Amino acid sequence: MVEAGVCQASDCAQLPMAQKGITMPAQGLGTWKAESGKTGESVKIAIRNGYRMIDCANDYGNEAEIGKAIKACIDEGIVKREDLFLQAKLWNGNHRKEHVRPDLMATLEKLQTDYIDSYVIHWPQAAPSVSHLKNKPTLEDDGVHAAIYDSNDPETDTMFPIRADNGTYHIDAECHYIESWQAMEELLDEGLCKAIGLSNFNKRQIEEVRTLARHPVSVLQNECHPYFQQKDLMDYCRINKIIFQAYSPLCSRDRPWAGRGPPGSGSELLDDATIGGFAKKYNRTPAQITLRWHFQCGRSFVPKSVTPERIISNYQIWDFELTRDDMEEIAKMNINWRHLLWPECAEHMDYPFKDELPYDYTVPPVPADATAGKR
Repeated sequence: MVEAGVCQASDCAQLPMAQKGITMPAQGLGTWKAESGKTGESVKIAIRNGYRMIDCANDYGNEAEIGKAIKACIDEGIVKREDLFLQAKLWNGNHRKEHVRPDLMATLEKLQTDYIDSYVIHWPQAAPSVSHLKNKPTLEDDGVHAAIYDSNDPETDTMFPIRADNGTYHIDAECHYIESWQAMEELLDEGLCKAIGLSNFNKRQIEEVRTLARHPVSVLQNECHPYFQQKDLMDYCRINKIIFQAYSPLCSRDRPWAGRGPPGSGSELLDDATIGGFAKKYNRTPAQITLRWHFQCGRSFVPKSVTPERIISNYQIWDFELTRDDMEEIAKMNINWRHLLWPECAEHMDYPFKDELPYDYTVPPVPADATAGKR
């Protein structure tokens, strides 16, 4: 556990990456589940109020809107491109070598930039490109919701292709994430991205990549919050100089299955009595307490919000400090409860969370409108 002193964001909220001379802001704006029509304004509000990192992914369906907002902020003179840290992700359907570059190029076009600061493999399990017969990658334009896919019918193209015979996700069993990583290393060599990393990988999978990598794994983005503190994985990342970045750092109150709190807690994280007690003690919001905890643990974090007041409030965590006793109390909240299992992918050989499913788990048909955030 790292205790950080009180500081201003510009002074100490930067984390050194494995690539020499590159740093990642500790806090960024998450954009998963950010609604169309609200995402762009959220990005503008965030940048105007100090955020310098935006976490993106092509399957979120909002990169073009984010790109327009970033350009507006640059045109207004609020920031320069080099002031921002943009993170994007390689989608499951684009793991094959020939699809990695087009995946990134589509993101660059939508974000209206020449390079990405951090490019990560979104999930380890490869899916077939729905457009593989046309030799092009799976892109946001193909749709960001699950749907029955027919390789002979381009109208069924989607980023989440479902098999017609049994209703489960399509699998690309002939592609492995090492192939994807090596293609990403070539993009790093060309300067199209400054750092590369992983997301939703387990420790064994990370070690496999590290063993074969020419360039270091710079960041690991995984779920993390007080109910799921990832202590062993945090230690692994610290030892191997990988920045651990938390998604759903506030336990994702707006997840599609909200209301199903973790076992034994009886509440959503931001309603938890322990967090609430510290919020009262410091005259802060529960979200501010939780995000300050993430910062003092030494990791990066990307809370999502489209509410202006919350976006601003979430960034106002630099002028107070939790004590060692406070940190130890929050550490006791850990119950290893992961809310984003995406178990519909469990039959894939590279699904990362098999150990967290029942031994007799059977993969069910995928709901017609599902994504990684729906069950």
